[in-house]
Amino acid sequence: MKVHTPTPGAFARVAANHRPGRTFAAFAALSIRLRWLAASLALLTTIAFAQEPANPLKPVDRSSPRAALKTFLDSGDALGTFLVQDYLPSPSREHFRRLISLSETPLQSLDLSELAPAARPKTGRAAALALYEVLSRIPLPPLDDIPDASQVTQPAGGGPTRWVIPNTEIALVRTPSGTRGDEFLFSANTVARAGEFYERVRELPYHRPLPLQGVHDLVASGGAWMIPYAWIQSLPASLRVPIADQSAWKWIGLVLLLLLLASFLWLAYRVSQLGDHQSRFLRALAQFAMPASLLAVTPLVTYLALVQINLAGSVGSAIEVTATALMFLAGAWMAWRLAPVVAEAIIASPRIAPESIDAHVIRVVARLLGIFGGMALLAVGADRLGAPVYGVVAGLGVGGLAIALAARPSVENLIGGMSLFADKPIRVGDYCKYGDMAGTVEAIGLRSSRLRGQDRTVTTIPNAAMARMPIVNLTQRDRMLLKAVIGLRCETTPEQLRYILVKLRELLLSHPRVYPDPARARFIGFGASSLDIEVFAYVTTRESAEFLGIQEDILLRIMDIVEESGTALAFPSQTLYMGRDQTPDAAKAQAAEAAVRRWREEGSLPFPDFSPQQADRLRGSLVYPP
Repeated sequence: MKVHTPTPGAFARVAANHRPGRTFAAFAALSIRLRWLAASLALLTTIAFAQEPANPLKPVDRSSPRAALKTFLDSGDALGTFLVQDYLPSPSREHFRRLISLSETPLQSLDLSELAPAARPKTGRAAALALYEVLSRIPLPPLDDIPDASQVTQPAGGGPTRWVIPNTEIALVRTPSGTRGDEFLFSANTVARAGEFYERVRELPYHRPLPLQGVHDLVASGGAWMIPYAWIQSLPASLRVPIADQSAWKWIGLVLLLLLLASFLWLAYRVSQLGDHQSRFLRALAQFAMPASLLAVTPLVTYLALVQINLAGSVGSAIEVTATALMFLAGAWMAWRLAPVVAEAIIASPRIAPESIDAHVIRVVARLLGIFGGMALLAVGADRLGAPVYGVVAGLGVGGLAIALAARPSVENLIGGMSLFADKPIRVGDYCKYGDMAGTVEAIGLRSSRLRGQDRTVTTIPNAAMARMPIVNLTQRDRMLLKAVIGLRCETTPEQLRYILVKLRELLLSHPRVYPDPARARFIGFGASSLDIEVFAYVTTRESAEFLGIQEDILLRIMDIVEESGTALAFPSQTLYMGRDQTPDAAKAQAAEAAVRRWREEGSLPFPDFSPQQADRLRGSLVYPP
């Protein structure tokens, strides 16, 4: 049964050619005819397929040039039927989704392997629409003359792998491998030249009965469901004039969208400048606003431009590629900016000092993760845009090696900083000795560390040198050493010396701030002008100021013990006596000797050490502070 389609004198002049000056009333009058035609087509379709149950899972047949060409033309006819029957009379979101679903079959009939993945949807649909128009306007050979499945499945590879429509350059080629192996698709060269072919035949009459003529111009000049075709036909003729293959109203809509995008990004930029410079977290959060806004608004603007306004051709492909690049760049930018936000949120914990090595390592690890995430997104984006990702990665590897060699000192300092983090010999606030200097650690960075000396100057030391330098951390000691050598006059008698040693040991054992083991006082030898006693003990404090106070108390008590014994401290000097020297106090000397004799008689002479009972009795018995 032959289907009569609208002629150029009826709906085709409105829907396909849409010449300026047509009014909305004319379109409304023709819509009645469209509905009548749609009902007729629906009835014919029902009758034609009533005997054959539909199977939605049945694969599309592209096993031969004949099957591929028939599938392509039938799917294009189904698309035109849906436009006439459902979409144009009642545009809606659901009908638009159905329209996109129907366009997948002709789209999959094209070899899009040479197109960037980001440009395939828009460019492929435009090429499919142009090829559908071309094949409907040129004479095609009878189906019997087109190779079928029996002719292309000959053994030993004897079947054809390429078939060209006679008197054209339109070729169907067999895909060699992959998930779609052995299917016949329109060649990549045919897809690339589809627009050119259409321009060469667009004035020719149709050779096939179509459900809707001029569908290419109708789709190219119209919008989506938010902008019905009736609205477009009601626009002034000047706004429907094609400029660079796009209607004037589409250019106006694109400009408005770009202005909206620029305004939104300007607001995001202003927000990114509002961060509190006293808070690292708030500043990082403010800087995150710009890439997040770009990533959020770009898909919306792209959807309105490519889908609703329906910018087609090279302009639509350029917008699609640019939008894809912007989204992946924004994603990489977000990964870069999100890293400091996460790092500063972790560092905000009271247990982590903002300038400590832990804080710096957290920042570096987060930054490295952000860099790797951004690079991964850029690699995926480059693949979507058709860039040779493996070549780019190899180039980055060679470039990274060259940069690493040039930045060797910085890398050494970075590794030195990591060593300081792993070993933790010092922390911020520790007092330490480094080389022949001493100071308090103020900051430990990735490249260098800062220490403030006792003269209040700040010394910056590269981490590489810091990692090789012996560091004495004075803050981490649990006790502080008190070590003093007491020189007594050579006139001191052995009994006096024993008395002093006993009293010094009593002092060390009874003092509450002296750690009992090993606290000792020993006669260590004869000096040039003195009898030397070494006092060795650990004071239970970590603070230098408190240690000096305890040491002062112990030294003063030692002076009292020496004075009680009746002798005196010796001085490393030579004295010329011009008169009779004052002799030591005889009464005190006799008292000290008597005490030693009493200890000997009682069997309690504490040499070489105190007995355990004496040590327990004396331990901590002295009152301190006095």
